[in-house]
Amino acid sequence: MPKFVPKPSREQTARVNKSRPKTRKLTGDQHTITPPAVGSSIPLDDNFGGDIFTQDGRTTSIKNLLVNSPKGLIVFIYPKALDDNAYDLYVEFDYHQFNWERANMSTIGISPDSVSATAAFVKEKDIRLPLLSDPSMSLIKAMGFVPAEGRVQQSAFILSKDRVLLARTTGKVEKIIDDLNRVLDGIMEEMEYESPE
Repeated sequence: MPKFVPKPSREQTARVNKSRPKTRKLTGDQHTITPPAVGSSIPLDDNFGGDIFTQDGRTTSIKNLLVNSPKGLIVFIYPKALDDNAYDLYVEFDYHQFNWERANMSTIGISPDSVSATAAFVKEKDIRLPLLSDPSMSLIKAMGFVPAEGRVQQSAFILSKDRVLLARTTGKVEKIIDDLNRVLDGIMEEMEYESPE
């Protein structure tokens, strides 16, 4: 049976088409970026997303995180640590870990905050999921989560072990969770079909 690769719904397609920014120059060492489409393969061999940092300051990348994951990554993006919205997003992802357990994917959070701000957030809120810093916004921009006005969008994506983008969503917490649930439910149903007890 072919691997599950969801096709974007009409709503998702419309959202991507409407929200995709026009080509523009980015500051620093960034390049003009077109967000990856759901169902496409992420070019991790080209250092996609650049360097990101763990809360203790170690350098890693989305490629390293994917290689070390069981069957892929569930990633949520929040604009700012020590913020009520960021904590609400974290709580929902933490709460759904049991429901998503059968998907056997690693869940992580990423923000443009500094390593010290991320570490303070983890300590103050007793965060259990791994949170990482992307201060240059290299990965966040590569995923298309920084629109023309320059503010990081609350968002999430799912990346399979074989580098396929299975979901990409932005918006309020409830919408993000609903979008991910639809995709993850499909993945887990397929796993049950392939490996019946």
